[in-house]
Amino acid sequence: MKKILLIAFVVSAIAFKASAQQSEKFSIDDFKKYVGKKVTLCDTVYSFKIFSDTLTMLNMGGKYPNQKFTIVITGKEVQLNYDDLNGKHICVTGDLSLYKDRPEVLIYHTNQIEFK
Repeated sequence: MKKILLIAFVVSAIAFKASAQQSEKFSIDDFKKYVGKKVTLCDTVYSFKIFSDTLTMLNMGGKYPNQKFTIVITGKEVQLNYDDLNGKHICVTGDLSLYKDRPEVLIYHTNQIEFK
């Protein structure tokens, strides 16, 4: 039981720190520390690109190619009206990764997105 509580505390601390980054200057070095972990990040959707019915990318904190990070939505589980997302502040919880040294959050289900 103590191990579960410790793990929950560590995950909560990482999620809190990651979500706090949205109001600070974004540092890719800070992001690299959390690659492969699940965290929550919040920011404003500036633009999006739909590549197929199973791949959409949301650019957060700035328009491509100057976004702070990208939300990668894969699969058919997430059904959103993407046109309504521009300018909205959202939080996403997902696995962190880097693609071409750029930060991404991978999400697969609608419950990973919270609208503010």
